[in-house]
Amino acid sequence: MVFEQFATAVVNALGLEGALRAAVHFWVYDTLKITAMLLAVIFGVGYLRTYFPPEKIRAYLEGKRAITGYAIAAGLGIVSPFCSCSTIPIFLGMVGAGIPFGITMTFLAVSPMINEAALVVLPGVVGFRLTALYAVSGVTIGMTSGYLLNKAGMDRFIKEFEFGDADVDIDEPTRRERAEQAYAESKELLREIMPYVVVGIGLGAVIHGYVPQALVTEYLSGPLGVLGAVAVGVPIYTNILGVIPVVESLIGKGLPVGTGLAFMMSVAALSLPQFMILTKVMRKELIASFAVTLASGILLIGLLFNAVI
Repeated sequence: MVFEQFATAVVNALGLEGALRAAVHFWVYDTLKITAMLLAVIFGVGYLRTYFPPEKIRAYLEGKRAITGYAIAAGLGIVSPFCSCSTIPIFLGMVGAGIPFGITMTFLAVSPMINEAALVVLPGVVGFRLTALYAVSGVTIGMTSGYLLNKAGMDRFIKEFEFGDADVDIDEPTRRERAEQAYAESKELLREIMPYVVVGIGLGAVIHGYVPQALVTEYLSGPLGVLGAVAVGVPIYTNILGVIPVVESLIGKGLPVGTGLAFMMSVAALSLPQFMILTKVMRKELIASFAVTLASGILLIGLLFNAVI
């Protein structure tokens, strides 16, 4: 492969040996590989997103009930643009449109946890099996959390807001307008995530080159390893694409798959800064319940996969 050959040429030219050679080779190779994957798919993903603006998502979910609504919300959560700047208006728009609470919470849980760019990058980094587990687990946790919060009547803890008019006429953009929007979003997304990706790959390179395998297998395995992975993921504020190289290195050193999954999902779904933003639209009782249901689901998934894989 070209990237493999280039990384080898770099470490050979620098005359590197041992752990430093392994770390630099990993950093160069994974940076090129992940960047190429992102460039290849990010425009296409951005173009697809033009078909799912917040107003259309809100309108499409109106009137949906039971399992159909939850499944649609999870699917739209995967392909929708979702960051701190869009969390509040999309959530408020859904609530104001009368979309069932459990469906809105499913969307809120799945959107940050299952990153569509990560679904493209992951197979080339950790394989198709882990990618499939990541996607199915995230959707299951999101739908279960939405259902349980709805059954518990937690919608009473949404703060009072003026929602505005939910009946918005949606003008379909032309293909050129979609392409321009996708290009602009792609530039912004790349500018936002590349620092996390580069730093994440650098940390993964250090783990790959210098962290002994015995250290990982001895201290990061078992139930406490899963609990620790979830706890460590909460204060981290990063894009999940920056976590993938770290998980790749740790799994290569013997980290159980379930623990790696738990860490990835906790970073995406249990980010402390995200919960701080949600205080603008939710009372503390709902935020705490939302966090507990997500964390419990992630822990169970991590423990389950560690037991059977």
